[in-house]
Amino acid sequence: MEAASGQGLYIQQAAQMVGASPVQLRQWEQQRLICPSRTSSGYRIFTITDIERMRRIQSLMAGGVNAEGVRRILDDAVDSSGTRTAGATAPAHSRGVGETIRSLRKSRDLTLRDVAAMTGLSPSYISSVERGRAAPSIASLQKIGAVFETNVLSLMTDSYEAPNLLVRADSRRVLESDKGVRIEDMSTAGSNLEPLLFTFQPGCGSDGAISHEGEEFLFVLSGRLHLRLDGSDDFYLGPGDSMAFSSKRAHSFDNPTEDAPTVVLWINTPRTF
Repeated sequence: MEAASGQGLYIQQAAQMVGASPVQLRQWEQQRLICPSRTSSGYRIFTITDIERMRRIQSLMAGGVNAEGVRRILDDAVDSSGTRTAGATAPAHSRGVGETIRSLRKSRDLTLRDVAAMTGLSPSYISSVERGRAAPSIASLQKIGAVFETNVLSLMTDSYEAPNLLVRADSRRVLESDKGVRIEDMSTAGSNLEPLLFTFQPGCGSDGAISHEGEEFLFVLSGRLHLRLDGSDDFYLGPGDSMAFSSKRAHSFDNPTEDAPTVVLWINTPRTF
C-alpha cells in the first residue's frame, strides 16, 4: 500500500483508507484542512498522521460540521505534550498577506463592510484572511488589491527591487500560495511587461474570475490548462499551446488534471497582476 518511495500513500490509496474520494481529499487540501507533502514530480504523498487527521475530518463532517468549524476544532486541539496538532499554524506568508491587507484597510479608514461592498466578498471572509485563518485565492486577492490600487504580487510580498536587465533563474522572486499555486516573477525594472511563471498543482488555479485593464499572453510549457473567458467560453490548452486576450474579459483558469502540475509562462501588460 505504500508509495514506491516508501514515504507514504498516494491519493487513491489514502482515500480508500479514509473512506473518502480523491476529489474530497483535494478539496480538503484547498480548504487548508490537510497539507500533504509532494514528490519531486508533484504527486501527493500521505503519511499515517495524515490518515488519522483525515479520518477525524471525515467524522466531523459526517456529523454536520462545516470546513471552517473542522479547521477550528483541529487547530485548537492539543496533544498530551502540549504541542498543537499538525495544521494548527497558518503559513507565515498567509499571515503576511492578512497583515498587509489589514494595514492598508486601516490606513484608509475602511471597515470590513466597506471592503466587502467594494469587492463582493463577505466581511467574515475578509476578516478571516486578515487574521490568517483563510487562504485567499488569486481572484480574491485581485479584487482586494484593486480596492487599494495595488496588485496581487504587492499584497503577497514586501517591496521588491527588480533587476535592471538580466534575471537569473535563482534570483527570481518566488511566491507560494496556500491554494496550490506557485508564481515566479521574471520581470526586470522599467518594463511595462509583467512576465510570470505559474505552476498549478492538480485541481488548483485562480479559484474565481479576474478582470482588469490590459492585455495578456500565455504559453503552456507543460501539463494542461483550462481557461474560461466571460464565464462561458472554455479553452483547454496543452504543451506548446498559446493564447492572447484582453484582460478586461473575465478570465478564470485551473489545472484540470488529477496527477500532474501545469507550468505556464504568462505575460501581462501593463503590470496589473
